[in-house]
Amino acid sequence: MQVLAVLRLRTTLKSVFHFNLPFKEKSMKKLSRRSFLQSMSMAGAGVALAACAAPAAPAAQESDGEMDGGDGMTGNLQIWVQHYTPTESMEQGPNNPLPHNMIQVISDEYMADHPGATVEIIRKPDNLASHEWIVTQQAGGTIPHIVWTHSFWVQDEIDKNWWIPLDPFFEQPNPYVAAGDPGSERWLDQFYEIPTEAKRGPDGKHYVVPIDLVTTFFFFNQNVFDEVGLSAPSTYGEWIEVQEALQDTIIPNARLAWYQSQVGAMLYAKKDDIINADGGVASLEEVGCAMKNGLYTASDPEYGEWFRLVKQLIPYLAPDWAAEGADFNRKFLQKDVAVYEDGSWRFGYLKADPLVDFEWSTFYAPTITEADSPYAIGEAAPPIGGATAAQWAMATKTERDGIVPLAVDFLRYVTAPQNAGRMIAETGTFLPNIKGVDVNPDLREPLRAITEGLGEAGMVTYPDKIGTEQREKIAAIWTDFKLDVVTQDEAAEQINELLLEYADEAIEKNGWDCS
Repeated sequence: MQVLAVLRLRTTLKSVFHFNLPFKEKSMKKLSRRSFLQSMSMAGAGVALAACAAPAAPAAQESDGEMDGGDGMTGNLQIWVQHYTPTESMEQGPNNPLPHNMIQVISDEYMADHPGATVEIIRKPDNLASHEWIVTQQAGGTIPHIVWTHSFWVQDEIDKNWWIPLDPFFEQPNPYVAAGDPGSERWLDQFYEIPTEAKRGPDGKHYVVPIDLVTTFFFFNQNVFDEVGLSAPSTYGEWIEVQEALQDTIIPNARLAWYQSQVGAMLYAKKDDIINADGGVASLEEVGCAMKNGLYTASDPEYGEWFRLVKQLIPYLAPDWAAEGADFNRKFLQKDVAVYEDGSWRFGYLKADPLVDFEWSTFYAPTITEADSPYAIGEAAPPIGGATAAQWAMATKTERDGIVPLAVDFLRYVTAPQNAGRMIAETGTFLPNIKGVDVNPDLREPLRAITEGLGEAGMVTYPDKIGTEQREKIAAIWTDFKLDVVTQDEAAEQINELLLEYADEAIEKNGWDCS
């Protein structure tokens, strides 16, 4: 069943792509990085989208995965689904631009079909950060059974036995998928291969169900660009020129976000074939070994160039770009800044906001050309994103409460195309990671780029290729460097210590062979 995940864009953006390319599944190992980046370069000409005691290891981890759906499912299931948690009101307003409750609708339908089951949707307090809340709930034994989390958080929590590996269940059929459709014989087949494979932990197992996809772009005020006589930039050099031209009129750019990692990826492109020899997903092992073997260090000339090119972008940012809690979206809506780097979710919000009184469009990450840097090869940056939005994990509390069959069955029910499609479509903020859930024709090219291409999964420089503790410390060092608190040499030295610290810990813990 094809379900339209409607993500509506402004009509002025509809001519950006040609959308007549048929989707073809590709092997990760056979994917040509060059071909993919060339396609992204074409698309990028104006992309529009529109310390806790661990519980005992659960018996479910040794399960053979046998699990029948349908009748007989009983128990009380608690879920926390982050973005898809129903809004408290279904009345649209300035403080509630995208009212939604489809997960409640789907849960009610499931309970009607399974009278012995109850599904309770948990609300997280708004004033608590997601990971802080998850850790606290796990420590207290009050974690919901199904929980939204990040796979890169889970990879640091495997030895805590907080999460149940899902691989045995993924190998079984999804009984809610029509016979002959992807997933009807093997649940995992429902999901796009490349972004889903990128979710595997350092032990090679899946701990999350990756339901949808995101990607990022630069949103810009088309009216301001027109007034100054500017076009969207396609190269790093043009991006500098555009910001120079804007700065006498308006703050050029709100912040520097994911583009920082893309800059690094473009500068390390010549090393990709050495670090990631198979050309597929840049595994945690490959990146960790590259750090250990001196192929990826902050002393590299490529890393030094990364420092330089990022530093050049800082003068054009909003004065409070480094402030915690700065509302960059509001700055964009109030026309205080001309450009705002954000995710595909922003389309739905911008389209729904009745107070948006200007034309807006998007451009893709500007390419670093050989003229911009001798370390670049002139290919487009890998797209940020992939299956990093709705990642639903199953807490080991589920096994202790004896409702693993119910939790797995509910996950299969939600991820059936006829249900996932309705949930994803309701807010129009994400793209599906489930085959059989279609998208608006205007968004098929971004979907193809993310599902066929490696994106951030193939990026050695992406932050989730390192442990959470070191990742957060490195981010703080980068901020200090950009604020002139530390010099480039000091930043490089501190980052190198953290890279080696992570590599040594991960190699020993996972038994990686870096010879």
